[in-house]
Amino acid sequence: MKQGLLILTNALLCFSPALLRAQPSNRWLQKLEVGVNSGPQIFLGDLGGSTGAGTKFIKDVDWEETRPSVGAYLNLHPLDWFSIRAAFQLGMVSGNDIHSPAITPNDIFRYNRNLQFRSGTQEFYLALALYPLQLIPAKAGSLLTKIQPYALTGAGLFHFNPKAKDVDGRWVALQPLRLEGQGFNEYPQSKPYRLTQFNLNSGLGLKYYINSTLFIGVEILYRKLFTDQVDNVSASFYVDPATFDNYLSAADAARAKRLYYRGKYDLGGLAPYQTTLSRGNPAQQDAFFSQTIHFGKRLFRQKDKRLKCPVSY
Repeated sequence: MKQGLLILTNALLCFSPALLRAQPSNRWLQKLEVGVNSGPQIFLGDLGGSTGAGTKFIKDVDWEETRPSVGAYLNLHPLDWFSIRAAFQLGMVSGNDIHSPAITPNDIFRYNRNLQFRSGTQEFYLALALYPLQLIPAKAGSLLTKIQPYALTGAGLFHFNPKAKDVDGRWVALQPLRLEGQGFNEYPQSKPYRLTQFNLNSGLGLKYYINSTLFIGVEILYRKLFTDQVDNVSASFYVDPATFDNYLSAADAARAKRLYYRGKYDLGGLAPYQTTLSRGNPAQQDAFFSQTIHFGKRLFRQKDKRLKCPVSY
């Protein structure tokens, strides 16, 4: 018995250095990446837009309203080909009808509407990313081990606060002014909206590992929103400005009357609410996307566990 115990003790002493060396690879800390990113953020909504305004995605981008964004994130790699991202992103979105090219009837409509907005955005999201090249056998040190394209999808919360420039040059928060009659008894179809909303996102990216821990990359990430009020323009009508006096303070009512309509249309002497003129398009939700450059670091030295090609290493 004593001899067996002695053999077991000696074996543990012999193998303990190897066990201690192997242990870190099983810790969650050894599966983490941290990264930062920066790049342009672009709004897709009712205001502004390209020629043929009202089309989708890239076709309706107003490049003059491109705004910056910065972010940071943490990647957890349960598997080499799969990661979970937790991220926080700060940015800005804006739109301005003055940039509509006034070529097609819809462009001219937006140009004559003459509305503008800007809003900061704060976003927290979780996303899953897949790295398909990690499933392909590759030679150690080859390009396939350094370049990693990926696709990601996720969900999160974002906060916005649309503002417009008043005649005195101040940027005024628009939600409290209820410019489309939100919550007014006269306009039951116009509902109040929250400034913090749920969103879905999806994107594509490409990483290049400079060495075993450092990487750079590029990414495009699209946000699908469930609100049409990021630019505070959605209703298919204009409200009667007299109703602002019933629901707002005197100062806010005066400000709302200045900001709810700034059109250049020829209305034939009628007020906007007396026409069939549309202020926005409630049939389409807003969206935005970012194009960012990434810098990051693995907190572990990744050991390539893929099947190797049958060649000499």
